[in-house]
Amino acid sequence: MSKYTKILIAAILIIFASIGLGRFSYGMILPDLQSSLAISTTQAGFIGTANFIGYLIAIFFVSSFYKKYSSNLLISISLFLQALSMFMMTLFSNYLIISFFYSFSGFFAAISNVSIMIYIAHIIPSHMKGKALGIVVTGIGFSIIFSGFMVPLIESFISNEAWKISWILFGVLVFCIALFVKIGLPNDTSKQAHHAKPKTSKELFQSLKFYKIALLYLLFGITYVVYVTFFVTASIEKYQISTHEAGYFWSVLGTMSLLSGPCFGYLSDKIGTYKTFIIIYIFLSISYVLIALDLHASILWVSAVLFGLSAWAVPSLITVLSTQEFSIENTAKVFSLATLVFSAGQIIGPLGAGYLYDIYNSFSNVFILCALLTSIAAIIALVFSINHQKMKMSQV
Repeated sequence: MSKYTKILIAAILIIFASIGLGRFSYGMILPDLQSSLAISTTQAGFIGTANFIGYLIAIFFVSSFYKKYSSNLLISISLFLQALSMFMMTLFSNYLIISFFYSFSGFFAAISNVSIMIYIAHIIPSHMKGKALGIVVTGIGFSIIFSGFMVPLIESFISNEAWKISWILFGVLVFCIALFVKIGLPNDTSKQAHHAKPKTSKELFQSLKFYKIALLYLLFGITYVVYVTFFVTASIEKYQISTHEAGYFWSVLGTMSLLSGPCFGYLSDKIGTYKTFIIIYIFLSISYVLIALDLHASILWVSAVLFGLSAWAVPSLITVLSTQEFSIENTAKVFSLATLVFSAGQIIGPLGAGYLYDIYNSFSNVFILCALLTSIAAIIALVFSINHQKMKMSQV
């Protein structure tokens, strides 16, 4: 793996910037943003949903963009434009205008995020692909730790609209990483190396294997985004803790995220991807149930640990599954289309959760529903694992 150290460092920074700072850090600034703008939970959820709408739209273009442009140019420009859209968000106090610019942030984050996942799937040999992609997604963990520490620190010095200062800082970091990527990320020469004709979108949509991948990703997309968007808000409301205390839980989640990708990536290389998904979705289900129940505040530690330890392995394993179920020349299209389905789940998640909260005035029902969906995902992964094993035995 040492041969790919420079590439992996660049990839970690890209994930850290694109979806780490641009998306997952939103959960940390949300309480102050909601208070500053005096908006409802549904409206706050709409801002998050706007980001995912932009993300969804970008998926229609990312595969063709990746084939057309050099990897470092495409990703660096996407990060630069994402940083610009983040800066624009801080200039306004109307949630609809903020949502508008956040949708652009989601669009450009999707381009850089999906592109680097495809890039790693192409560059890294198959026998260590899961481990490599797992290492890359530690960028999410680093961003969560960073925001969990930095946002409360900024709020301790600034009492009025502190979320804007945090968001500007995150935008500056995204911009700096964009410059680094242009210089430090080699181009993907495998674009010219593969000559086999890739499958068309129609052929993929007619394949049962594609729906296996997409369904597992969809159920994750609906549920995880509710957790990262409302974990801090729900914790503060339920247990009457401060933003600083919630930041500690958030940072623990981020710390465990550093183990998520590498551990489960290594495990998938050893026992298989579907079996690994079973374990992941069981962990996620327990995490959601714990935050839904009326238990002692210390249970938040367990919930955060289980979520952080499991969640961020999913995108990397979906990439591995795209390559395993199809061939390498189809990875870009399969992963892009699966992410399209996943993005639809991301749109449903925060808006639906905010709506349910405004009806029941509690997040408990929201997280119980999330646990039910991930439990279904665990059962589905079990069925796919059994069928996959039967197919392997029949080929022997």
